[in-house]
Amino acid sequence: MMDQDILYLVGSKEDGSLLVPAETLVALFTLQYCRNPAVSVVIVDKKEAHVSQSSDECKTESQETVKELWFPVNAECIAFPISYKELSECPTVVRDCVLPVILMASEPWCVAGLCSSLRVMLIKTVKKYPTHYCKKLLGFRGGCMQACAEVSVWTKFCEIEVVNTLKEVYNNKSIVQGKLCIPKDILRYENHFQFPPILHNGLKIKQQYIRDTVKDRAERQRLLSLKLSELPEMEHEYAEGLNMTMADVMLFTCFHIIISKLKNHVHLDDMCPLVMKWYRLLCGNEYVNLSLSLLQKTVDIHNTFQEHNLEIVVPEVQRESLYNSDPERYKPRWRAFTHQDDIDKVLEILGVSCIEPSYDNHPLGDSIKLPWSEYPGALSPQEGQLPPSRLERKCQQLDNIVSAVMSLVNEGDVIVDFCAGGGHVGIILAYLLPSCKILLVENKDHSLRRAKQRVDALKLKNVEYLQCNLDYFQGTFDLGVCLHACGVATDLVMQKCFEQRAKFVCCPCCYGGVRPNHILEYPRSKTYRDIPLALEEYLILGHTSDQTHDENNPKTEQGQLCMRYIDNDRLLLAQSLGYSTKLVLMEPKTCSPKNHLLIGVLEN
Repeated sequence: MMDQDILYLVGSKEDGSLLVPAETLVALFTLQYCRNPAVSVVIVDKKEAHVSQSSDECKTESQETVKELWFPVNAECIAFPISYKELSECPTVVRDCVLPVILMASEPWCVAGLCSSLRVMLIKTVKKYPTHYCKKLLGFRGGCMQACAEVSVWTKFCEIEVVNTLKEVYNNKSIVQGKLCIPKDILRYENHFQFPPILHNGLKIKQQYIRDTVKDRAERQRLLSLKLSELPEMEHEYAEGLNMTMADVMLFTCFHIIISKLKNHVHLDDMCPLVMKWYRLLCGNEYVNLSLSLLQKTVDIHNTFQEHNLEIVVPEVQRESLYNSDPERYKPRWRAFTHQDDIDKVLEILGVSCIEPSYDNHPLGDSIKLPWSEYPGALSPQEGQLPPSRLERKCQQLDNIVSAVMSLVNEGDVIVDFCAGGGHVGIILAYLLPSCKILLVENKDHSLRRAKQRVDALKLKNVEYLQCNLDYFQGTFDLGVCLHACGVATDLVMQKCFEQRAKFVCCPCCYGGVRPNHILEYPRSKTYRDIPLALEEYLILGHTSDQTHDENNPKTEQGQLCMRYIDNDRLLLAQSLGYSTKLVLMEPKTCSPKNHLLIGVLEN
């Protein structure tokens, strides 16, 4: 048994140096900032980046295979112990995820993803050393970058976009035909600082600032009497406002190298003065300054572009905050998607295209009700802290989805319960299928903890826990299942199943949350794209799908039709990849407003 949690990072020893990808570089710098992190660090010698085997139709441009870029690090300056392993020496649960990964001591439980693993590292360090200076990096109530990149513009910026910008600048991708194009993410970050910081307990913070800085008693009393909306805005100093957080350390790692490479060619103080002010503020931090030696080898090797007299190109960037805006997100007229004229237009386009999605017969007929009274109490959704008012309907949903899985599964299969929550689906599958291995994939710690309590009570030995976003899971499996995976999550689950050529049973939810991201494009199928159905029309279809209430509501029938259109698009993509599919209405249909089951099996 391990006595300490282990953080696994990708890297390679070569000619006395440590070579690492950008994500590991960010992680190492954050660890170096903490000086004495409460985790063991293992460098996994894995030069080949994971490349999925999905078909070309599944891939977006951002998923195309790119030559992995490695950065040199002086291992001798690292302030904490590191060890080395081959990938084959790592536990299976670690190999099932894209590194970085933290493996918990004495548990089949790992946390994957750059932001998530670093947050856990900070939490563990603060728990071990309660007065540690890195506690502030976790932010207000420990929530720094807790939201996943698929739904949070800010997390996506810190975890993916700036890291990719570092790779492009370092690899001279910013230069084309003698022109140096300033990365958009630098300008987006500059715009970010032009907006007021988001303040938690804003009135209290501003009043304390007034007490600390305003010397004139009368003026101080006047300001303290004002409402929050009447007080002047405070300066946006750090990435997330008034205090330094993990986001600052992660972003600094990338910006330090980017700025070092650009500064001899571009007047950055003129172009992005607020970014440079933030950068100098971070450089003045004691622990950042002590950690800079870790980046020095990378800066020294490629500290400038070889070409001279480059023409500087400054792209246009929309002036928006990174907290709540996505420059690539479609913005509908009137700020709404469900005006009836727009809905009628989309339904007319689909009607003319002769696409008429319909339901298949339920594959299990009358045999879908599970004998709940015969099962141990810990199997009941009630043990997952479900409110009594929802218990009967949740059992009905589980009747449908578990019975569908049971009709497809083979002995010894690996089954992944994606978006597992409290484990309602995965736990009963683990109980009914002891010869199968069940992986619970969920990004919320408290949900997985509830699931583990139930698994422990049932003494099940065939369950593993992966706390990560869907795009960080890369394990091999035979069947994927999800119950009410919200918005894009259903498509991410199906994408994972396509990559592994695995069977799937999916119950979608929150159709209005469907939108393109760095992994997915919409419409999903070539059939819908060839209609053609524009993105804004597709998003209208998704939002209208959420207008399913009860049978007496006049919007419900229309919403159900739009649900069928969206799910038909998903299944047409699966069919183009060789799947035999079914669109099934769960029984009874009142068990949920989102009562579709999408079932797919590869044809022989």
